[in-house]
Amino acid sequence: MSNEQNINQISEDSKPESPPETNGPLAEIPVIATTEEQRITNNLQPIVDMEVHHHPHVEKKNLKEYVLEGLMIFLAVTMGFIAENIRENISENAKAKELAETLYQEVLADSVNIKNIWAMRTIKEDKVLELKNYFADSSLTNPSVKFMQSFAWFTQTAYVFEPKDGILNQLRNSGSLRYFKNLQLQKDIGDFSVAINLVRSRNENEYTFVINQGRQFAIKYFDFDWYEELSHHGNLSLSDAIAKFNADSMKIKPTLRNIASVNRGDEKSLIGMYLLIIRSTRQFYYSKYITANQKLLQTLRKEYHLEHE
Repeated sequence: MSNEQNINQISEDSKPESPPETNGPLAEIPVIATTEEQRITNNLQPIVDMEVHHHPHVEKKNLKEYVLEGLMIFLAVTMGFIAENIRENISENAKAKELAETLYQEVLADSVNIKNIWAMRTIKEDKVLELKNYFADSSLTNPSVKFMQSFAWFTQTAYVFEPKDGILNQLRNSGSLRYFKNLQLQKDIGDFSVAINLVRSRNENEYTFVINQGRQFAIKYFDFDWYEELSHHGNLSLSDAIAKFNADSMKIKPTLRNIASVNRGDEKSLIGMYLLIIRSTRQFYYSKYITANQKLLQTLRKEYHLEHE
């Protein structure tokens, strides 16, 4: 083969193949590139400029601006703290007034009660003194009605003041006394509690004397059948029975039992001792309670603007 023919042959071989027909049966078959072809193709893709992230420009603050921002934060926190304290104080003050009103009513009720007991005990003291004098020089075989009425007062143990502190104990046990911020009120509550304990202790001592000596004295000498009729079989209190006493309506004549064993000096001493006990109970212990009671009521009214009843 000549050189010209070889050149022509090479030229023919180097020509690119004709593209597949677009309208033939092979037109719908996709051309799948090989892995190597994809790698080459990807490498040949044009280089796209990468997005550059620029850091924002931070404006520098001077010292004055930092101080101002810190001050604003401090003020915000402080105002929040103050607002919370105000809210708590309002809530605590409302709770304190509610508790004060409840305590006030309990203390006020006892202030009325002890005044009534005080009046009855004053009468009893006078009657016990009369009984002491009757035993000194009166007829024991034919005792008068007044003698026996005085003896009836001696036997009475109903006129004893029993202070109530249920509300105060609830406040103390629940820790609610902390709502009372007033120092004078705290002191008055403390003094009031002491006065209550003193009254109860004194009542116990008085009752012990009545049980051990006074009651035995009454059992030995007093005419309980006569007293039963005097009180209309227990339907009347002693004071009411004496106030409504009618000698003509009495069917039983009063008598003094066991006259033969009476020792006037010993009986006078026993009655005198009982009189001393009940007097000191009223004059010292009940008096101290009344003072503490009135001071507490006054402080509660002043502190919480409670109405005086």
